[in-house]
Amino acid sequence: MKTDADIAEVPLYDAILDDIYEGRLIGGQRLKVSELAARFGVSTSPVREVLRRMQGEGFVEIHPNRGAMVKATDAGSIQNIFEVLQMLEPYFVTWFADYAPMELLDELEDIQAKIKQTSHFEQRAFRKLDLQFHEVFCRGHYNQTAAEIWRNLRTSLNVQAARLRISPTRFETIKEEHDALIAAFRANDTARADMIVRKHVDGSFVQMSQQIRALGI
Repeated sequence: MKTDADIAEVPLYDAILDDIYEGRLIGGQRLKVSELAARFGVSTSPVREVLRRMQGEGFVEIHPNRGAMVKATDAGSIQNIFEVLQMLEPYFVTWFADYAPMELLDELEDIQAKIKQTSHFEQRAFRKLDLQFHEVFCRGHYNQTAAEIWRNLRTSLNVQAARLRISPTRFETIKEEHDALIAAFRANDTARADMIVRKHVDGSFVQMSQQIRALGI
């Protein structure tokens, strides 16, 4: 039987995550359980559960006697995330190029169409769609332990990158590389898909690193 905390956790998780993405909650800011519970109209129990989940995913820190806070953007943490993504993304993509069913390829096309309709100024919407695009690669994979690690890392990366902007040039490059990936999948071209996704991940890391240096983080 589901408890009230179980029922509230998913929408509450998304609501708090949206506040971080939109800058209403920022890195280093204390997360007061009572204030969050009052804001979202829930008891303190589901708020604590969500914060513990976010701690496990790496973007909320909980300290004895100080409570929870949003993890501040940190160059070292972002580099660590990308180093793991540089291993996981090719792992999923090469499998996907060999085994993905047609319906998942069609789903990728649908998400990519929405991405192309998204303005450069709608960065939050773009990041959500980009996450959905890449999540398709690992959804049907047999190794769901690796898939869960990937999901946690990508969510943490999006939180850490919330204050960073995707440049217009990188915005267009991402869309082009998505198209190239879809073409490689349609052709079952594993080697090309592997090459494209490695370039794709590296390009995102380079852009974020440049912004981090410019902001002095």
